[in-house]
Amino acid sequence: MGMPSVPIEAASLIFFVAIWTIGMVAMMFPTALPMLLMFLHVGRNARDEIKRGGGPTVTKALLFVATYIGLWVGMGVVLYILIALVFSQLPLQVNLFIGTPAGLGVALLLLAAYQLSPLKGECLSRCHPTSFLYRYYRGGLGGSALMGVDYAKYCIGCCWAMMAFLIVSAAMGVAWMAAFAGVIFIERTFPLHQWMPRLFGLGFLIGGVALILEG
Repeated sequence: MGMPSVPIEAASLIFFVAIWTIGMVAMMFPTALPMLLMFLHVGRNARDEIKRGGGPTVTKALLFVATYIGLWVGMGVVLYILIALVFSQLPLQVNLFIGTPAGLGVALLLLAAYQLSPLKGECLSRCHPTSFLYRYYRGGLGGSALMGVDYAKYCIGCCWAMMAFLIVSAAMGVAWMAAFAGVIFIERTFPLHQWMPRLFGLGFLIGGVALILEG
């Protein structure tokens, strides 16, 4: 998907939102499903104040998921507009460079830098379903929405660089999305989840260097 011209056409933005939402749900669902299931069952051993808040229900779980998806969609729109505005101010040579193997390699190096950063690790530690629920559970419908905001905040902190890479590289194809979905799933579910972003960061680093040398 190529970058839009500025001013951004409404039709282009609507098309992007539709594709982004479908792609994001497909990528995030495997990691969000354990959270949803735990949300529905965590009330069995809940504290008294949690029980007074009504405990988890299907309605609250759906509100949690809807808030989570809504913030991801909003983040996608912001990223899309910001990247489009930046690219519109760059020389034509730079825009053409992004589409080359070397340009893709540079993007992978930037992605690797974030993967290896402390911020990535901190956000990932807060995204784990078990630790998140015990840290941030709130009762009531309003609490469910706030939980969706909190979970989306840390999830976006984990994954925004990968999503920006997909947009900048015009590579929102099935193969790239499936690859990043696998990365996200492994990071959050494997026992060595603290080391996984570093391993993937090294992989991105090696891949970026190889593409630059190839270009």
